[in-house]
Amino acid sequence: MITQEQKTNLAKLLATENISVEHRKVETAYFIPKTRVLCLPVWEDMSNDLYDLLVGHEVGHALYTPQDEKEFKKDKIPHSYLNVIEDIRIDKKMKLKYPGLRR
Repeated sequence: MITQEQKTNLAKLLATENISVEHRKVETAYFIPKTRVLCLPVWEDMSNDLYDLLVGHEVGHALYTPQDEKEFKKDKIPHSYLNVIEDIRIDKKMKLKYPGLRR
């Protein structure tokens, strides 16, 4: 089994910066652009593939999501729509940067 420390190191390497990684009992993974904190959930029986998917996606936010929320608010698009579009955008960029994440 891969340890939390190994997953933390993977996230930091993929992010190519010194982000903070936390493991908590939360409903989903998330990234806070202002504080550069990536939070990964601790779920029972979570597969390594699912963990890698969450790490890859949230690192995408670290690399490609603007830190300034004003960047998003200027177009007055509803947050839920914007969130879906942003997730698609960063997933595409991550797959181009790290082709091994495709599967």
